[in-house]
Amino acid sequence: MRKLIVVAVLTLALLPGAARSGIIDWADWAASDLSISTGSAAGVALTFRGTLQFAQLANGVMVGSGASSTTDYWIENAPAPYTASAVVDNRPPGFELLAFNAASTNTLLFGSPVTNPVMAIVSMGQLGLGVSYDFDTPFTVLSEGFGFWGDGTFSTAAGDILTGNELHAVIQFSGTLTSISWASTQEFWHGFTIGLVRESSAPEPGALALFGIALAGLAAARRRKPR
Repeated sequence: MRKLIVVAVLTLALLPGAARSGIIDWADWAASDLSISTGSAAGVALTFRGTLQFAQLANGVMVGSGASSTTDYWIENAPAPYTASAVVDNRPPGFELLAFNAASTNTLLFGSPVTNPVMAIVSMGQLGLGVSYDFDTPFTVLSEGFGFWGDGTFSTAAGDILTGNELHAVIQFSGTLTSISWASTQEFWHGFTIGLVRESSAPEPGALALFGIALAGLAAARRRKPR
């Protein structure tokens, strides 16, 4: 029976559906002069280039003006804008935020290739004024809901353009990337941070079901084996 379990575990590891659920290593923004910001996530160096209004950095440091250095803009109400998907288990930490107000051309550089990074967005647009992000990389909206400034609406176009009217959300980019670039339009202020998916030790429910199927199949084969 011990050998049977070992074989079943190895079978599970090889199954395509054996993906594990993950938590997010959100960016730790360490420095900013409002045109270049640097930090890291999951040990990967981050460099952001774009025109910012303010930056909330680690340990409550505030660069720029227009918002509070002691306010957690990543709070969640219901429906939860950041943790309502199977991908994101933890919201961004308070006081880690890069925020725009003017129209800006933006580039985020990763120190090494990353796979399927996520971006959390706060207060993108107003109910009467939409803001657009035109990315160079396809994305999927994972979740959106009631954040610090309420619960607005959004639309997408061409697979890489996001428009928000008071949007609080998480989006996920597809593929292995070394950079993400996008153009953003003008508004009072709207902010973002980036995160990388980190595998946890707990298999997803689908993987557990596959494990059960593999184990049952091996047990049946063992019963049929002639002695």
